[in-house]
Amino acid sequence: MIAFASAEARDVAPYVASLARFCSSGSLVAAWERRPGGNHPDGWGVAWRAGDEIRMVKSGNPAASDPLLSDVRAVTDRFIGHVRFASDPKTVCAANSHPFQALGVTLAHNGTFYGKVGAEADARKVSDTVVFLELLANRWVERTPAGLSETLRGILSDRELVGDYSAANLLIATGNELFAFRRYQRNGEYYTLYLKSGDGLAVAASEPPDADPGWRLLANGELVELSQGASRSVLLTLPA
Repeated sequence: MIAFASAEARDVAPYVASLARFCSSGSLVAAWERRPGGNHPDGWGVAWRAGDEIRMVKSGNPAASDPLLSDVRAVTDRFIGHVRFASDPKTVCAANSHPFQALGVTLAHNGTFYGKVGAEADARKVSDTVVFLELLANRWVERTPAGLSETLRGILSDRELVGDYSAANLLIATGNELFAFRRYQRNGEYYTLYLKSGDGLAVAASEPPDADPGWRLLANGELVELSQGASRSVLLTLPA
């Protein structure tokens, strides 16, 4: 995953190129097999702000070889991108690629939810992320960083809802706000999320897309608000 918030609109081309690289050679859990098309070949999606709306393009094809991705052209101040490794290859299609939208919230996710969220997803034949997003968007009444912190804490602390989820690494956008959240319960070396901010630009990415020494790894449970190059973070206390 990769996202940015910028004080000034900028070309998304370098971030789109990062998605293609993540598809080809992004890190994997050691036990996962490398599939044809790259390490994360099971579709991709991008979303960006254009005026008062969020535009989105998604595909079920590998980002590294999909001409649709290279055709994406945008200049924006808010951007989210995601490439997918599907837990079930039979679910690969554009509709199941991230990000997803509900009630004014755009969300991309790395990880898998179980519990009631996973069961509802199976029954509806949709992504578990879609069910989680609908739950988040409905419960997040006060659309503030504090409100998001409390909503995430409430959902992720409810084992009946989310089960023994692998990770809830999230990129969340609504209105003018963009957030990055890292939370994992296993495979912490895979479920990474890094931050770099300053000079009017704040970027969050699953892996640093360059060798700049300014990248730092978010702590487990850290929620960061990205805003015009600055960042504010809070550490959520969650059950083990």
